[in-house]
Amino acid sequence: MKLKLSPFCFALTSCVAFFSSAAFSAPSNTSNNLNQQFQKEIKDYYEKYHEKEKFTAIAASVLIPQNRTNNKQEVQTVVHGTMGYPPLSQPITPNNLFDIGSITKSFTSLLLLQLQTENKLTLDDRLGKWLPQYPNWKEVTLRQLLNMTSGIPNYSEDKEFSKKMEAHLDTVWTDKELLTYAHPEKPLVTKKENQFEYSNSNYILAAMVIEKVTQDTFANQLKLRIINKENGLNGMFYLAGSDGQAVAKAIKDLRVHGYYYDEEKNKLIDTITNDLSWAGAAGAIVGNTEDVLHWVQLLYHGTLINPIYRESSLAELESVVSMRTGQTIPGVTENDPLGFGLGVGSYYDKGLKQRFWFYEGSTLGFRFTYTWQSCNNVTTVVALNSKGGEGNPDSKLGDAIKEANVNLYKIILKNYPELNCIGD
Repeated sequence: MKLKLSPFCFALTSCVAFFSSAAFSAPSNTSNNLNQQFQKEIKDYYEKYHEKEKFTAIAASVLIPQNRTNNKQEVQTVVHGTMGYPPLSQPITPNNLFDIGSITKSFTSLLLLQLQTENKLTLDDRLGKWLPQYPNWKEVTLRQLLNMTSGIPNYSEDKEFSKKMEAHLDTVWTDKELLTYAHPEKPLVTKKENQFEYSNSNYILAAMVIEKVTQDTFANQLKLRIINKENGLNGMFYLAGSDGQAVAKAIKDLRVHGYYYDEEKNKLIDTITNDLSWAGAAGAIVGNTEDVLHWVQLLYHGTLINPIYRESSLAELESVVSMRTGQTIPGVTENDPLGFGLGVGSYYDKGLKQRFWFYEGSTLGFRFTYTWQSCNNVTTVVALNSKGGEGNPDSKLGDAIKEANVNLYKIILKNYPELNCIGD
């Protein structure tokens, strides 16, 4: 029941269809051939894993940058499968929506970075300045919230919370209610070998700070500043806050059904009724793969940051701590391959000998992941409608979504060798 960064982080035999779309570039022989290769990759993933991981739908988008043989930036999207298990036999399309899970965190981080450029706060502000109602957490900085070094417990890992949420998927939660399961009445445990501790509570608190600073709701700030037509993100929706239920109802026909397999009860659960208020600013956005791909471009290129502060803000966004120690590191390496920035993840791929920015978001019934390579701007995005074994190394369900991302990346490099990065 966790919105968690992965450490890497009944069979349908009919009514399965392919859809694909391309943007920013006219179709070409190379483009069409690539599309076939992408289709084959996601179909192969489906055939290999859909029974084990309990999903019915997979969607993927890729960005191929301008290069010697491709004179315009190109986006391609391929999808395979259906909206859910029978009787939900309708094939999915590129416009169908998946929960993006903890990728939502990067939106929250960007809002705080924007407010910092407006001199309304600094990331080194103590939490006590903005939320004095939590005295045991008063010395925690906003930066520590965002890079997961605050030490504040994760409400979504609390056993009582998980029990209540699983029993009543449609419960509507407030931020204040969620934080009671992080036990703010208890002092923080500060002496730890590893200062990195993934906690959704951090981002609920970050949203509360945003509301305090702006005197507005987090949901409205998100729409005003990021998720809107002007930014090309009109296909994304935030399903928490005062109008979260109304928005969810309005888009219900676009949403793919997600699935959670209870291994203890040997039961498959349709999570379409799961109210995402439990995830809030830590993971309540839904979207399609093209929207997330576009978001990755906006985020890592600093498009939504004041140009005067763009370079410094991106440096803060991408300043990582080791997920092994919680200490700040210059970058991930083969020996220390996982890092966490401000709502973004970094990993070192030993096979490709390259560093990537990535995130795997999950909710109760979905997994959604992206990889972005800064040296060539190649971006891959994959979404699945099951939680699988994400976040649980002991699960028999498995979680091979990273494999799909890497394979899509390799297909692009094979067709455009000039995009190969020098290993670092």
